[in-house]
Amino acid sequence: MAALRPTPGPWRSAFLLRPAAPASVVAEQRSDDRWRWPLALGCLGLILYLLLSDNLLVTLGIPYNVPRGAFPFKIHPGSYCIALGFLLLLRGNPWQRLVRLFRLSPPLTALALVTTAIMFYALAQFGASGAGFFVDTWLAPALLGLIVLQAPMGRRPVVFWIVLWLSVANALIGIGEAAAGNRLVPYMAGDKLLVEEFFRATALGGHPLTNALRTAVLIFVVLVLPVRSRLLLVPLFAVSLLAFGSRSALASTLMLLFAWGVVAFMRGIVSRHFDPRLALGIPLAVLVLPAAVAAMALGLGLGERVFQEFYWDDSAQSRLLAFQIFRFPNVDELLWGMGPSRIDWALDHLKSSTTLNDIENFWILLMLQVGIVPFVFLAGSLLATLWSLSRAGSTPLKLGALLFLILASGSNSLATKTQSLAVLVAMLTGAAAIAQQRKGSGEPSAAAVGQAREPLEAHPIAASRRSGFQLLYRARANGNGG
Repeated sequence: MAALRPTPGPWRSAFLLRPAAPASVVAEQRSDDRWRWPLALGCLGLILYLLLSDNLLVTLGIPYNVPRGAFPFKIHPGSYCIALGFLLLLRGNPWQRLVRLFRLSPPLTALALVTTAIMFYALAQFGASGAGFFVDTWLAPALLGLIVLQAPMGRRPVVFWIVLWLSVANALIGIGEAAAGNRLVPYMAGDKLLVEEFFRATALGGHPLTNALRTAVLIFVVLVLPVRSRLLLVPLFAVSLLAFGSRSALASTLMLLFAWGVVAFMRGIVSRHFDPRLALGIPLAVLVLPAAVAAMALGLGLGERVFQEFYWDDSAQSRLLAFQIFRFPNVDELLWGMGPSRIDWALDHLKSSTTLNDIENFWILLMLQVGIVPFVFLAGSLLATLWSLSRAGSTPLKLGALLFLILASGSNSLATKTQSLAVLVAMLTGAAAIAQQRKGSGEPSAAAVGQAREPLEAHPIAASRRSGFQLLYRARANGNGG
């Protein structure tokens, strides 16, 4: 009698029966893993962006945004990590990889190419002074977005979680600073200390407006998460907005949240498929949540500047006075740029004759610096990028991108060195991946709240149950009739 041989398990039989993969397939699989190190370096650069503010770098002795110092010190350490990750992404055939990246996201690729061309144009036309912001503010976000989108869908949310958890720490630090009346990092403009009448927290972002911009956008982005997470994160970020003391961020966020809730409410009524969670969520968001946030803020002594200066003051008036700078450039400078030195000269004239302190509008400042012709391409690629990244997610992501543009337009953020656009790209790409994963698993997302639900009869389970009951009823009817 022949000896019995053990039957191989399912995994072993599948391994034995599976044919060997061709060498080309193995090479392709190995080439597909090239996203790992670029994504790791991109995440490292994002962490450095969120932890190392410009004021902290200057405090540590790095001349990041001060007049002195060599050009390599004018680039943020996080930008070096992102650039290295992007170079690793181009291993093999760089041109072929660039073509694949362009097909992956034409707006991000266009933003990177347009920014590079304008940067070299500004270097040739006006010199290296004031040109370092192109790398940190514009080029690095495009490269970071391409690195994240090159990774598999399941790996993309890591950049969102990095932003979320460090933003939670930033919010707690900001609330603690405002309650204690003391800062971890000095509040400076360049290397000069700033003293304000009302205390505003700086936390990890280094500037109150920078923190407020990122936090306000994140209030909308976290709406892709489950309800329990939203109920914890939204109040925390709302309180931190009071600690950062930004009136425009707080007002714009509340207005967009209210408008989104009203539209979702009316859409549910018109469609007659109203979500009961929305009926409970709107009163909570409109009545209970602001009351709780206000009580917590008053208890901790937060938001003095917001509550006491919630009116049209000199800071708001300066945003209108900034348009007077268009009196100084000639036609050629309007078309092809004035350069930083000529802008400073025109700004000094306005400061001597008006109450203007600075040009708090990045559209104006950027248009004057590079000219209308290059500005059109740069602004167009920016708007296309934000639309393409937010379109992949839900409605809150679109509102978050819109809020970013609204708040950024009230400062010179994107015309100077900032990492806010890179943080926004990380938010949108990671949150869009989370929204798509939840949609694929059948879990309801924030986009589905208030929208017309699918009728019960159209649901496959309900339809199968209904058809089963109909067959049973017909069988009983035939039996009774016979």
